[in-house]
Amino acid sequence: MNRLNFMNYPAQISSCNQVDIKQKTMASPNVSLLLVLVSLMCSAAFSSGESTYATGLSENFYDTSCPQAASIVDAFVTKYLQKDRNFAGAFNRLQFHDCWVGGCDGSVLLNSTATNQAEREAHVNFGLRGVAEIDEIKAALEYACPGVVSCADILIMAARDATVKVGGPTWTVATGRRDGVRSTDLMADTNLPFPVLNFSGLVANFAAKGFNAREMITLSGAHTIGRSHCNGILPHLYNFTGKDDVTDTDPAMDKEFSVLLKTLCPQGNRTNTIFIDSTANHFDRLYYQNVLGGRGVFITDSALITDPGSKKVVQSFAKRSSTFFSEFAAAMVKMGDLGVLTGTQGEIRKTCQFVN
Repeated sequence: MNRLNFMNYPAQISSCNQVDIKQKTMASPNVSLLLVLVSLMCSAAFSSGESTYATGLSENFYDTSCPQAASIVDAFVTKYLQKDRNFAGAFNRLQFHDCWVGGCDGSVLLNSTATNQAEREAHVNFGLRGVAEIDEIKAALEYACPGVVSCADILIMAARDATVKVGGPTWTVATGRRDGVRSTDLMADTNLPFPVLNFSGLVANFAAKGFNAREMITLSGAHTIGRSHCNGILPHLYNFTGKDDVTDTDPAMDKEFSVLLKTLCPQGNRTNTIFIDSTANHFDRLYYQNVLGGRGVFITDSALITDPGSKKVVQSFAKRSSTFFSEFAAAMVKMGDLGVLTGTQGEIRKTCQFVN
């Protein structure tokens, strides 16, 4: 079968012609697959010449009601990063884990109750950080502008500000999101990608949210910053084929790197934490170089080079002249549009961990 060249289908597509898949699917299996994939990618395309914001969001939403909102968020993010630059990864993870589950509505921040296990209790959210910090920012905003700025918007602004402060790209944040009132662990575990997915599993997970394969590879680059508990790494080291044995390690992993990881994450230890990139406090392209060298921490990292087309994208992003930064910014904007609540939907929480 002829494989699609991912390099010919970047995330930023200026226009897509209508494709009548039903009429052309009898041509050949190869053509059918090509048409389906191109159609999916076109439907998810980012158009740089048009507004990409969801209805109800705008760049100047708080200009009148809380003009200091952005500067307050930025000041607190600066404070957190001065204490621990690795919080940049935590804020990026919070946006992804919020938006991927029912939309960008701040539901990942909610506490469990006596009758409900919230998203933060999900297996896939093990070790999630930054919730208390977002609530501290919220308290400052409530003091300055009571009942105006949503927790959902704070998450989006914090992720962008933190990325920039550790050397990453910037992007314009449109605001106006409102906070959701529903959060369950099941929602998180059935929507977020587990770190053991193979390449086709990752493509399917992202396609369900309207993101193509190239955008999935792009957003995987968020692993250039941050840290992880060993919980998500153990399968890559000790249970790659299901044997649950000290020797059951991904054979494609660099041998010296696997020895190092096993020292940091002994078999059965779920709680140790390690940096997930050799420059984990700096947003750069080294993540892709590490993946190409067999030094991907998660199974999902290593999976990016198991497909020839995907591997070409990884090779491209690893170069200094690549479009990784601009494509990452575009993908974060697109993610911020997922399932937003606006207008009179949802609420503006007083504190981020509790519904009003």
